[in-house]
Amino acid sequence: MTKVMMMLGSFPFMLATAPYTNSSRRAEYRWQAVDRLGRKPAQQFLGPGAGEITLQGEILPDFAGGLGQLDAMRAIAATGQPQRLVSGRGEVLGQWVITQIEEQGSEFRSDGSPRVMGFSVTLREYGGDRAGGGAIASVISAISALARLL
Repeated sequence: MTKVMMMLGSFPFMLATAPYTNSSRRAEYRWQAVDRLGRKPAQQFLGPGAGEITLQGEILPDFAGGLGQLDAMRAIAATGQPQRLVSGRGEVLGQWVITQIEEQGSEFRSDGSPRVMGFSVTLREYGGDRAGGGAIASVISAISALARLL
């Protein structure tokens, strides 16, 4: 049985499809400078930014997966819909979108098809709209509760 390394919507990254050999994850935190009279600007935390994951790997169409793996990724990206991302350990990472797919072919056959397909897929966290969630909603809720007590 082949283990799934990561699952994006209905697309499994695994040895039989598109195994990645490198991954990187970037977290972003948003700060805004607030000008103050006679002093240096202060930094106000606006909240987390969208995360980004880049997966790089090679597909060997003769051994597993065939030539259609990147087309399947492009089809998912073209739907314009966020996809659930789940790690191979079963951790649900939330909703993500494909923002970029790069493909490199090498070791070509006489018909021009590659024997080795290198790829890079960039995923960006969707950042869904949850009513009542987050730190700001918690602060507003606490202020409302305090106001009711006074």
